[in-house]
Order: sequence, then C-alpha cells, then structure tokens
Amino acid sequence: MRPSLKLKPVRGRQLNRLHAMYDQAQCPRLRRRVQTVLLAQAGYTVTEIVRITRQSPWTVRRWVYRFMAEGCAGLWEAPRSGRPPEITPVIELFLREAVVRSPRAYGLARPNWTTTLLSKLIKRRFQREVSDECVRQHLRYVDGVCRRPTWTVRHRAEAQPGYAQKKARLQGF
Repeated sequence: MRPSLKLKPVRGRQLNRLHAMYDQAQCPRLRRRVQTVLLAQAGYTVTEIVRITRQSPWTVRRWVYRFMAEGCAGLWEAPRSGRPPEITPVIELFLREAVVRSPRAYGLARPNWTTTLLSKLIKRRFQREVSDECVRQHLRYVDGVCRRPTWTVRHRAEAQPGYAQKKARLQGF
C-alpha cells in the first residue's frame, strides 16, 4: 500500500489563488485539478479524493505532486501539439462582427449569411482557405448559428423592405 499524501499546509496568497482558480476556472479539467489539491490540503485521503473526483489514484497523486513541485502554475493546461487551428483569433473576431451585420455591408448582394458566403469572405479578406464546415462549427464559439432564416417576431418582419406588399398579396387569397 502506498503512503498517504503529505502535502505541506497551503496558506495565505497561495490558498486564495487556489480558491480563485476553482471559482473562475473555465476549463473543467483545471477545476478538477484544483479541487483535488484543495481536498488533499483539507486532509482527505487519496481513496476519499478518488471517490469524490472520480479520478484514478495515480492521477490524484500526480496532480498533488505537481502542485507541490510547481505551485498553482503546475495545474494549468500545457500547450497541446497538433495542427494549428484554421480560424485564428483575428478571423474569429471578424466572424463575430460579420454575423451581426448584413452581407450587403461587405459588398455582397445577398440578404442572409451562409457558411459558404462566410468562408468565401474569409478567403477574400485574409487569404486563408477555410471550409464551410469549419465555419459552421466555429459559429458556435462566436454565439452564431447556421439555419434557415425565419421571422419569428412581427416587428422584425415588418421592418423588412417590401413586407407590406407581400402581406397585401397574401391577404388577396
């Protein structure tokens, strides 16, 4: 049987930093790592921490030992290898601004955005080839959606040009 964890007491600024990291963590993995260290600091055994966090004993020990060696900085995500993202932060910012505006504001004779139209605009603006599917998936990150346009609010429909003529034609049926 392995010996229990011997974590020297965490006090002061480091303890405050751990609590702040736990409260503000966007990444669930970071939050779980901080939770593991806080539980170890509170005197929980490895077995109890495993039951609470649903991690392996090896993982619990690894993160506690890393915290002891590197402090709070050791709990953050390390850079991952792999292909760089097709959509850079600059393109993401552009997408965020573009989906709010009309395609006509960019010199395109279309009433609504499509993923194809957005990918062509990105290629024209940034000389970067981005697939329609990549744009569609990335729209989630900029709080956009890709679906057929519908008017669900009457005042929005009435603000569209030609609404009165269309309504008059439909009432004639």
